[in-house]
Amino acid sequence: MKEAISTDWKTKPMPAKNTVFDLERSFDVHEMEAICQGFLPEQMEDKWFIYYENCKLYFHRSWTGYCIAIVTFVEEDGRGRMVQAEVNRDPEQYKVTSNRKDKELISYLVSVVLLRRKADFPTDPESPEEKVIQQWSNVGRTGLGEFPDRRQ
Repeated sequence: MKEAISTDWKTKPMPAKNTVFDLERSFDVHEMEAICQGFLPEQMEDKWFIYYENCKLYFHRSWTGYCIAIVTFVEEDGRGRMVQAEVNRDPEQYKVTSNRKDKELISYLVSVVLLRRKADFPTDPESPEEKVIQQWSNVGRTGLGEFPDRRQ
């Protein structure tokens, strides 16, 4: 399996307009192996490029290369733990302004895109149709359980 690295995709740095907040979620050694593999998009419906480097997980939008989040991990008792997120707040690049929504999205992306688990998409839509549109816009085909083949 090829591990995603920063040079595998076009990326832009985290903008000066950003915010930092604490996170609290831990992972066992097998989950951390999957997280460290990252995610390489293969088609337009793959909305993210995600890679792990120096105890940080980087989330970039695949089309633009914009850095949306950088999550810091620490190792404790053989487990990896997310402790902090730095999140884009440049309105030209990213429209979300809620730390709560970003915490939920980061956790969702880790679960669905990296760990390949089913999870409810974190949104407060007014209708089921709106939820589906938001989910597709944010995660594309991985939100439907479709994943690129990692055995390359």
